Amino acid sequence: MKKFQKKRANDLDGKTWVRYSISVWSDLQKNFRERALQHPALFPVKLVERILEIFSRQGEVVLDPFMGSGSTLIGAGRLGRRAIGLDISEEYLTLFKNRLQEEKIFPSGLKFFRDDARRLHKYVAPGSLDLCLTSPPYWNILKEKRTADRKSMRNYGERCNDLGNISEYPAFLEAIKEIFLQVFQALKDGGYCILVVMDVRKKDKFYPLHMDLSAELVSLGFLLDDIIIWDRRAEYNLLRPLGYPYVFRINKVHEYILIFRKPVIRKG
Repeated sequence: MKKFQKKRANDLDGKTWVRYSISVWSDLQKNFRERALQHPALFPVKLVERILEIFSRQGEVVLDPFMGSGSTLIGAGRLGRRAIGLDISEEYLTLFKNRLQEEKIFPSGLKFFRDDARRLHKYVAPGSLDLCLTSPPYWNILKEKRTADRKSMRNYGERCNDLGNISEYPAFLEAIKEIFLQVFQALKDGGYCILVVMDVRKKDKFYPLHMDLSAELVSLGFLLDDIIIWDRRAEYNLLRPLGYPYVFRINKVHEYILIFRKPVIRKG
């Protein structure tokens, strides 16, 4: 009888595997070029590269349905992954193209489209993706100031069909769920879906976005595999005593990296 051999999860060596397995990542910040970009919620390419190194291998297909200025696709291009991205904003797609030129990345394995993520099914076939890595809109929080240091936040856009402009939280969650149903269908069995999210406070109301998105994706059939904390304290300065001295409020300087997986269907 032929002995079954397990497939390697990735190409990491043991030392790097241990370093990446720490549940809090505090060593990943934007570089000076990324800090200068005009995008409200950009995450650093170094974060993308680490996630791709863990959860994908060369030649595999990565999706970002909210690609923004394209950090996911740039990381994929650097590491020899193929990638598909969508964004509703022409401005951000232009920004992404400029970043490609600066990075000197030839986009032969990268496909990107200006469209609503709710039409994702037009661009990806069922069972064609190895990984989805994205940061969905944090509802309409980008209309407000950062609670930690009161820096202004630029809005995603003013289009009526922009998810960041949905005013009611339940309607926003339902729209997100519709998109990730299409992601679930497009992923291969065993494929990963990884979301970078932050919880939301609007005055006296706290919205545990990472919990609510987790519940929505699990209801679609995803398995919640694990959670990593992305510690961003190094990017914040001039922290204020929120609510002082009447009500204690938290300075949120971290985000959640939610790791979901599509179940593997066992045959026989």
